[in-house]
Amino acid sequence: MKQLYKIEKTNFQLLILFFILFQHTYGQKNCFTDETLKFHEDSKTQEKSVKWLTAGAEVNHAYSIHSLGLLYVQGNDTIPVDYKKAYVYFEKSACLGIHNSMRSLGIMWEIGEGKKVDLAKAYGWYRLAADFVPTDWDEWHMPRSKVLMFKRMAPKLAKKMTGHQIKAGDEYYEKIKTKVNCDFNSWLRK
Repeated sequence: MKQLYKIEKTNFQLLILFFILFQHTYGQKNCFTDETLKFHEDSKTQEKSVKWLTAGAEVNHAYSIHSLGLLYVQGNDTIPVDYKKAYVYFEKSACLGIHNSMRSLGIMWEIGEGKKVDLAKAYGWYRLAADFVPTDWDEWHMPRSKVLMFKRMAPKLAKKMTGHQIKAGDEYYEKIKTKVNCDFNSWLRK
């Protein structure tokens, strides 16, 4: 009887483990559709324009969304600087797992671009960016120096912060971490 209980318990544990792995592997597919994949394949040959990036944003193409955020932060001859729009685009692409957008949000909070300076929120976004920077890419695609830069941003900012601000930043990090429901970079590797 004890042996039968151990077998059932082991089978139950394996079933739970399988469910967790299955959910992690296939749970992100709702973030990206066949249209996203097609758009990504087309992106390799298309000239990137505002119209093209907007079309990409409509099909949840994370790099297009991030690029729109950059356009609104920097502005150009046809697009004025608009930090509110930039923040919206960066936040959307950050929720799709784009580490550069997470870093951009941290910068916006740290220096007060379109927002009141909030070091705790900047710290939270920098921590999240460090979690999502691809560390398994080769040196050509992701230089180790860039990975180190992402890993050092939160600790560097923490030197300017009080203990209370760091605690608030850790709490904010936990909150925003739950908003990230996809990892665009891992999805592309499949």
